[in-house]
Amino acid sequence: MHRTLVTGGAKRLGAAICRKLAENGHSLLIHYHTSEKEAVNLAIECSQYGVKAEIIQGDFTSFETTRQFIMHCQNQYPHVKNIVNNVGNYLVASPTETNPEQWNALFQVNLHAPFALIHGYIESIKAAKGTIINIGTAGINTLRANPRQTAYVATKSGLFLLTKSLAAELASYGVRVHMVSPGQLDISVDQISPEKIPMGRLGTAQETAHLIAYLMGPSTEYMTGQNIEIAGGYTL
Repeated sequence: MHRTLVTGGAKRLGAAICRKLAENGHSLLIHYHTSEKEAVNLAIECSQYGVKAEIIQGDFTSFETTRQFIMHCQNQYPHVKNIVNNVGNYLVASPTETNPEQWNALFQVNLHAPFALIHGYIESIKAAKGTIINIGTAGINTLRANPRQTAYVATKSGLFLLTKSLAAELASYGVRVHMVSPGQLDISVDQISPEKIPMGRLGTAQETAHLIAYLMGPSTEYMTGQNIEIAGGYTL
């Protein structure tokens, strides 16, 4: 059975993605780090759509723990068709306020771990002609100085370059690779006033999940390598 692996799938945006993909018929592998209870409840909820939904624990905070997760995951679930790299940490600090440990930790979770997961499952994804979706952040397409979120944006910029490079390399195998970049959501930890958004409101996790499901569906088989913002015009 081919599965769709959603990292950080137990709560918030990850949970919304899992619900929508289950509704669309995807058998799920829901990754969590510490939120086991939420992951279990979500798997039960998703299984009501008639799909398989199982959970798997993993720690992406170091190279070694990420490697251990990939080995364990491959042993239990060798056939992964799609990956949604949703897991990510967030840091609000200027470059001079960010110490090297914080910088490296953010890159490990937000960039190195997604790369390692893709690398570990690339043959399975190619064989199944699957899809890889990386979660970015609004503003990557028109990159400007961002003193409050420098490390975070740097990790997502690196992930976007990886997205485009993988898309070019894997297109001949029928594999699609995209980035979806939300703006200010109603679940964001660092919200701004809705009045600063052209559409006048915060976005929802469900709206982002719908976009991801669309990109993984049959209607977009000729699309790859795109970074699609879902931000209500926030970065225009």
